[in-house]
Amino acid sequence: METDFQNPYENYQGSPKDNLAEAYASELQEERIKNLIAQISPDNQLIEIQWRIKGYIKNPETDTWEKIDEKGEEISPVLVSRFISYLSSILNQNTTLSNLSSMEINKIMRLIIEWVVDDLDSHAEDYNLKEDYTERTRIGHILLNNTFLVMKRAQNGMESRRIFNALNVSENLTSTPQQKRGIWEGLKNLVR
Repeated sequence: METDFQNPYENYQGSPKDNLAEAYASELQEERIKNLIAQISPDNQLIEIQWRIKGYIKNPETDTWEKIDEKGEEISPVLVSRFISYLSSILNQNTTLSNLSSMEINKIMRLIIEWVVDDLDSHAEDYNLKEDYTERTRIGHILLNNTFLVMKRAQNGMESRRIFNALNVSENLTSTPQQKRGIWEGLKNLVR
């Protein structure tokens, strides 16, 4: 004689308390990923470079930019515009999500160094930096150090792997199988 035994846990959806905890964990994970992406965004790097070239430092307590030397002469807005315009063609998501070899990074950095040196030398008078070699060096270091560090994140696809791994962990922790397919389909459509 067969009995129709039904597993009482077969259609278990979880208690409202479990669902709330799961939703909260999902929200926290999404916030962490957004925060990570915001911190490493090339756009944010460009904003920081712009402020630093102008001679400002970020106050961590107030989260505002403050002038280092109030009596110092202002940096030429033309210099800032030219350098940020140039760097924005390099420091972008296309670069950070690339898969660059160390040789490719070195070649790109060589071109950037040549341009920075040429521009600072050719326009030193326009930038009010004719005899101020220390200031030229400071500006060069700010530009080149930040650029190099962004380029290193693209070495061997490191940045793109980090982001996709973070998305994968988040997805595995918080998604149902149907939601997982939806997230990956969305990413595939984004890449197409």
